[in-house]
Amino acid sequence: VGCMAKQILETARLGFPFACESPFLFAVYHLDKYPQGNEQMGPDPTLLRGHHMGSDFGHPSGWSMYHGQSVPGFPKHPHRGFETITITRRGFVDHTDSLGNGGRFGGGDVQWMTAGSGISHAEMFPLLERSRENVLELFQIWLNLPKRSKMAPPFFKMLWADAVPHSAATDPRSGATVE
Repeated sequence: VGCMAKQILETARLGFPFACESPFLFAVYHLDKYPQGNEQMGPDPTLLRGHHMGSDFGHPSGWSMYHGQSVPGFPKHPHRGFETITITRRGFVDHTDSLGNGGRFGGGDVQWMTAGSGISHAEMFPLLERSRENVLELFQIWLNLPKRSKMAPPFFKMLWADAVPHSAATDPRSGATVE
């Protein structure tokens, strides 16, 4: 950890999306403090008033539905020519894709998906807690594949939290801790 602190180049507040450089296409940080869930793993429908259903980003309530209608998240959509890495810190993601993969991950798990020649997938954020707040915190990075790899076969891999190395360092200039 001592030598890792020397590798921190800059610290900044994360936004949606946050600034990134090549080879990244896109990088986002989600911190949503969802209300308790209902039987369908979504918020009470009366709480959806004022949300722009189908395109709900940055809602002032502290949680967004994104492209979800009853469960927050991103229903089935295609990707091609890049990879996504999704790191969950808190909360859960339900993943399904056109390769036949599906499951729930969260709490430190990492998903690596190569879209390559094309994949269709969904990422939904189930509100499992029915008596308290459901917090979702995750990072997602989209990596542009080099031209020679853009048509690679699609690939999906889970890296479970207990198998992912963990380290933390503090930036001496800002005092921010990086995990």
